[in-house]
Amino acid sequence: MVPRWKIERELETLRQQIQSLPERLIGPARQRRLDARFPSDYRVLNGAAPLTPKVAIFLVYQPKGMAASVLATCRHLARRGYAVLLVSNAPVSAQDQQALGSCVWRFVERPNFGYDFGGYRDGIRLLWHWSVSPEHLVILNDSVWFPLSENETMLAAMERSHAGFVGALRHVDHPQPESEHAGIFLSYFFHIKRTVLGSPAFLDYWNEYVATSNKYLTVRRGERGFSRRLFAAGVPSEGIFSRDRLLQAIAQQPVEAVVKTLEYGAYTDLHQQHERDELLDAGERDATWRARAMLHIETVTAKRNFHSSFCYATIGLMGVPLLKKNRGELQIRMRLQYVRAVEAGDLPRPDEATFSEIAASVAQA
Repeated sequence: MVPRWKIERELETLRQQIQSLPERLIGPARQRRLDARFPSDYRVLNGAAPLTPKVAIFLVYQPKGMAASVLATCRHLARRGYAVLLVSNAPVSAQDQQALGSCVWRFVERPNFGYDFGGYRDGIRLLWHWSVSPEHLVILNDSVWFPLSENETMLAAMERSHAGFVGALRHVDHPQPESEHAGIFLSYFFHIKRTVLGSPAFLDYWNEYVATSNKYLTVRRGERGFSRRLFAAGVPSEGIFSRDRLLQAIAQQPVEAVVKTLEYGAYTDLHQQHERDELLDAGERDATWRARAMLHIETVTAKRNFHSSFCYATIGLMGVPLLKKNRGELQIRMRLQYVRAVEAGDLPRPDEATFSEIAASVAQA
């Protein structure tokens, strides 16, 4: 029997596809009207943090007030030298301005339209409007908890990468192998260097982008379209974390790490979960067992998101410093495993505000 959550997911996708048909027709004209009023439709407030050669566009939607984890993200970015341009799809209260002001360069309030890429575009166009051209630009949103550790090394790896366009996680459809221009970067964390910020591919993409509050179109125009436009232009790229890199990392670990990878695995496919259970119940964990376990991990990650499937390995072995907040079934199960691993001491504990939010997100699951 097909689980109810799968049926609901497919029905929602179908609904979004149907709704996208008229949106394709009216979207361009609406975008031109919105652009004609730019930037008068936006409320800009100054924070106390200075402008630096490194800027982070941090898109948030916190209509009930800023979560403590938003402050943790802003503080971390500021400590790493980033001037935070906080773009909010909801009004920012005076209380939140005061709490965040010391680590935010500027606040921008915008209409709640266009999902993440609509807000990203407005943030980028405001930088153009202010003649701000940073050496390093980070673009992220509050759909993830970041960082899971103050000692995370991802930002530094992005800055020293040979590539001008860097993504936190590269997604490549199986069986396509990872390569410099394969797949896409997941949209919740990008790093872009100045050489790319002034390139025709980058400028044309954002000038031509048509924002929409249709999720189906946003994924295609935004998350998929952005990566593919820059990849097609030959922009040097690197995904800091990927399925291929995960498999390489696990292959270099002792068998005990492989066991923990399986113990904290998250599954939405029942037969794969049963296969995992059989592996863990096996007696001798010799070379043959290890080969079976690696094949299992390869098979699972060929079908499901590698970070959501095996959080112990991605966070504990690779150092992925972020966690998805969304209510997808796999992500909920992953966060349950993450909380288990932290409470058991098998993964490092993040700051208490962040961990409390993560634990609360699965308390009723």
